[in-house]
Amino acid sequence: MVSGVERLSTRTVVVGSGPGGATVARGLAKRGEDVLVLERGAYHRRIGTWPTMFRMMDRMGMLTSEEGTMMVRLLTVGGSTVTFCGVALPPPAWLKERHGIDLSAFVTETQDELDLAPLPERLLGEGALRIQDAARKEGFAWNPLPKFIDPSLCDLSCPKCMIGCVKGAKWTARKYVDEAVGAHARLVTQARVDEVLYDGGRVTGVRGTSSSGAFVVEAERVVLAAGGIGTAVILKASGFADAGRGFFIDPLQLTTAISPWQGSSHDIPMTCGTTDLADEGIIMTDVIDPWPLYMFGLVMGGPRNPKYFVRYPRTLSIMTKSRDPLTGSISADGRVSKPFGEQEQAMLRRGSEIAQRILRRAGCHMSTVMHAAPRGAHPGGTVRIGEMLDNDLQTSVAGLYVCDASVLPEPCGWPPVLTIISLGKRLVQERL
Repeated sequence: MVSGVERLSTRTVVVGSGPGGATVARGLAKRGEDVLVLERGAYHRRIGTWPTMFRMMDRMGMLTSEEGTMMVRLLTVGGSTVTFCGVALPPPAWLKERHGIDLSAFVTETQDELDLAPLPERLLGEGALRIQDAARKEGFAWNPLPKFIDPSLCDLSCPKCMIGCVKGAKWTARKYVDEAVGAHARLVTQARVDEVLYDGGRVTGVRGTSSSGAFVVEAERVVLAAGGIGTAVILKASGFADAGRGFFIDPLQLTTAISPWQGSSHDIPMTCGTTDLADEGIIMTDVIDPWPLYMFGLVMGGPRNPKYFVRYPRTLSIMTKSRDPLTGSISADGRVSKPFGEQEQAMLRRGSEIAQRILRRAGCHMSTVMHAAPRGAHPGGTVRIGEMLDNDLQTSVAGLYVCDASVLPEPCGWPPVLTIISLGKRLVQERL
């Protein structure tokens, strides 16, 4: 052992505290097992403010691929669920049909436990209702989406889901982490895991650095849940050369236009939408960027665009999210290459054309239509089931598991949080 290195011991070390890691840690801790959670970020407590938001974001929100595509990744307890919009779509059908992983029991368990359901009518804002009415007239089944939100704690005076829910209405993985700690799991923040340790085909622990220096954790089991990028980086540094070879980012683009009435900024984001085009790899919802991001996008668009900022309160916005192929790569030092190909661009164009039809019918001025730059939503598929993992989420090294978006064997195309929670529950209840 290297002199000066802090040495810890546990039965199970969980790396990352997003939906996968939090679910596993909570399940094992409630079972009475010794669990240590290592989180690279801090436990940021003053959520719901822009300064905190940027402190939580990897590289202060400037995480981009080598090709210039922006991606969102949070380094904080709870991971990106702290600022996700709370959409609770079920696992894609192909997970069972093509890979034999049936999560239905765990989805039902989570839906019942967290009371996942569409928001009641009183929480559907004016902009969301106007878009919904217009979309239905265009022939789409545009309906309220199931949410990780407790409507009894939520109201329309606070549509801040994307910078952190100050009312505690939105479920985040922090709630599972807190329950795990309450059941005597240990949580160490600002602890970056650099490498998995294994010997003779069996995991022995992890090595990393924290605010107090280098550390080694000896463990019987390791569950990597550092996200689609973080898990791939750790495995690549640990000798798994195929980690990060091809992945998805679920590209999205916002199409906006100015209306004569109240816009989308007063609505809870992603209130309603449609999966009618899911077979084509497209889902669409109502959502607008929070005003600082919206203003940044306008300024980047050129000198003529900032004048639209004063009309932000009357701007309606529709998001197109597309399914992208497993292309690109992640290097051991965290560099990301992810080009946008013609397939993804064509899907975003199709979604934008539909969005413009809906916005026109909703009464927007078509001369004000703008398109935000495409970005990546939730990277995944970097350590895929069937390639680097078996169906129990175990690697070729005994005792080394993965439970986050990186395990998904195919591009998802929609929010994966309910899928990841269900995978975590399955891992605890049936595999660990």
